[in-house]
Amino acid sequence: MRWQWMMLALPFCFGAGTDPGARLPMEVGVLSCTLAQAIKPQMSAQSGAASEARQMLCTFTPARDGPEETYIGSLKSISAGRTLPEMALLWMVRAPVGTKATPGLLEQTYAADQAAPPGHIAPLVGERNNDITLHTMSEQKEGSASMRERPALAFAVTAIELRLRASTS
Repeated sequence: MRWQWMMLALPFCFGAGTDPGARLPMEVGVLSCTLAQAIKPQMSAQSGAASEARQMLCTFTPARDGPEETYIGSLKSISAGRTLPEMALLWMVRAPVGTKATPGLLEQTYAADQAAPPGHIAPLVGERNNDITLHTMSEQKEGSASMRERPALAFAVTAIELRLRASTS
C-alpha cells in the first residue's frame, strides 16, 4: 500500500524545488572603461580612506550579436588614502539567458552588491534593472582562484553611472 502512495506522489515531486521562471545569468559582453579626470575627491579623517569620483569613457563589446556601444559616465571608489591613477578597468557583463544586446542596454547606475562575501570583489548590480550585473576582470590574476590568501585591494569600486554616447547600430 505504501508503494502505491509513493507511485501516486512521484509525478508531483518532479520539478519540486525548481522555479521554472528562474533566469540564470550568462555573459552578454565585456565593458572596458578608461578612467579620466577626478570629479571631486573627499577624505575621511576617521578612517583615512579616500572617496573618489572619476569620469570615464567605456566601450561595450557584445559577446554575440549586437552593436558595439560607447558610454560616458562616472565611477565612485574608496581607496586606502591614495588617488586612483588613470587606468583601464574591465567588467564581464552578465544578464539573464535570452537577453539581447539592444542599444542602451547598460545605461543606468550600478552599485556594489552588499551581499558579496568579505574579502571578495563585489559585483556591480544595476539599480534600474538588477538582472544586469558587472563582474570585474581586471583584478583577477591567473591562478588566483586557488590562492589561499588574496592580495589586499588597492581600491574598491562602490558605484558607476553609464550613459549611452554612441552605438554602431
